[in-house]
Amino acid sequence: CTSRALAADVRVSPFGYDAEDSTRFIQAALDSGAKRIVFDRQKGPWITLPLLARSNQELIFEDGVELQAKRGAFMGIRDYLLTLANVTNVTLRGLGKSGGVLRMHKKDYQKPPYPRSQWRFALRLHSVQDVLVENMSFISSGGDGIIVSEPDEGGAPSRNVTIRNCVCDDNHRQGISVISAENLLVENCVFKNTSGTPPQ
Repeated sequence: CTSRALAADVRVSPFGYDAEDSTRFIQAALDSGAKRIVFDRQKGPWITLPLLARSNQELIFEDGVELQAKRGAFMGIRDYLLTLANVTNVTLRGLGKSGGVLRMHKKDYQKPPYPRSQWRFALRLHSVQDVLVENMSFISSGGDGIIVSEPDEGGAPSRNVTIRNCVCDDNHRQGISVISAENLLVENCVFKNTSGTPPQ
């Protein structure tokens, strides 16, 4: 495709797919400058190490497509599956009845060799602005399904965030934690089966 088409709309699979670890392909798609990035269906989930989204992106998951943490990885106590940090104008949306899924492996993280942690979040929204998260599920994180935060040393809160029609299931600490936000709407969401560490 032309560079103009690339900057408008891409699927992740043309960058590559590895059933064991697709981190380099996914991050390349996120870094491509495309405005709309589609996680398209493959034979299995998209397996990955921690990822960083960019500003001015729409991340679309085809119906039932999973972004899944790589097993045996995420050893760091603050390893997050997907981070949106200091970005603006980002949409994360699942399509169809099942929507999109971000899945981690909570039971693995609750025992050695993993160091104890309550911060292995599935989705980290960190000092973001104008973000929409819609029709997504966040499952079995080693911390919160979703956290909305600001820098520990102070700084801009997350602003103008909408989280709609989402499910946070079987997370370690919280379904969602809101540390600092202005104009946050959480609508028609389900937070269930949280267990692992207080306040849960």
